[in-house]
Amino acid sequence: MAIVLARSLRVPLFLFCVIFLWLSWPVSAHDVPEHLDPELLTGWRTWLHLTIQWAHLVAFALWLGLTAGVLLLGMKPRLDHLLYGSWIFFLVSLATGTYNMEWSAGISETPSLFSLPMLDRIPYGVTYTILLAVKMVLYVTAVLFTLVITVLHLRRRMDEEWLRKIFLISEASLAVLITLAASVVLFYHEVADLWPTPIHSLGGVMGPEVPVARAATHPEASPPNDFAMLATRAAWVDIGLRWAHLLGFGLWLGGSAWVLCLGGVLLSRFLLFSWLLLAVQIASGIASMGRWTPFDLPPYIWNLSELSPIRFGRSYTLFLAAKHLMVVAAMAFLIVWTIRYLRDEGMKQRSIRPLAAVSLLLGLAIGYMMMIVLLLHEGVDHAL
Repeated sequence: MAIVLARSLRVPLFLFCVIFLWLSWPVSAHDVPEHLDPELLTGWRTWLHLTIQWAHLVAFALWLGLTAGVLLLGMKPRLDHLLYGSWIFFLVSLATGTYNMEWSAGISETPSLFSLPMLDRIPYGVTYTILLAVKMVLYVTAVLFTLVITVLHLRRRMDEEWLRKIFLISEASLAVLITLAASVVLFYHEVADLWPTPIHSLGGVMGPEVPVARAATHPEASPPNDFAMLATRAAWVDIGLRWAHLLGFGLWLGGSAWVLCLGGVLLSRFLLFSWLLLAVQIASGIASMGRWTPFDLPPYIWNLSELSPIRFGRSYTLFLAAKHLMVVAAMAFLIVWTIRYLRDEGMKQRSIRPLAAVSLLLGLAIGYMMMIVLLLHEGVDHAL
């Protein structure tokens, strides 16, 4: 097992080294072009910030995999494992989420229901805070339900099999709803961050010769704090794409982690699970490239020369290309396993843990690269 796992990890580890050298070389050179904006990714505080945000994403993905992923894969772990894992992820989410509310909110003040009169003076401050509160209510509901199941399990009041089914169905439903709530919050993060510039899908993009349209503002008018944008088709297209992308990534990463830890899944089922989720991520990612990215050109690597003169354009494109390269590596590895499964009958009896381990490793790296891209994205938004 160890030998097979080590062989399976050789290509991803080599790929990580190549990507790291490719991305770090121009930033560490003495003659740094101004458009690379290296100061945004220097200093230990920046990397600590990125790591905390990454930990928040990974904790949620692992919890999503422990609930919805376990259901989709037909796994039957012990209820003890489900409850212990959930409590650990709740604690990590609480710690990292508290930090994010203080330092990563889409408004200039800490969002709090106790500060709504003050937040009313900030564009979309009340709107953003209420939506964030809805997401937190869903989290609290999941925690309270887990507490009830834990007490019932400890007191042996119900059959463990029934408790496990009730727990998985309820927590999986809440996890999907939390993902949707998070997508709405991320949408209004962009709305509040860019105001009075329109959101990117409505023309608020940066380019060397593209004028940025701004909404007309009147000094005497109060800042907008409503939910009117949720009545538009553009808003729900953006929210739906974020939801599909986040849901697909969380299920793929979380499902891979629990297959690696617990096993007990047919290779055919895990291959189908992985292909479907990668297809969702790729389709939603491609659609988002034209709507969500903050440049007039999609930040593909072949547009690098046109994007380089724009602030953060080169850095953004390179890190996004690194993320895409890792997705391609995950697809290539999955293709190899699928072909071997279809051609070799003996593969059906082989352990799927090496495949799950590589998927998990690539997913963790893709998640971290996503945090870097989001930081650069926010830097572009603040420059608009």
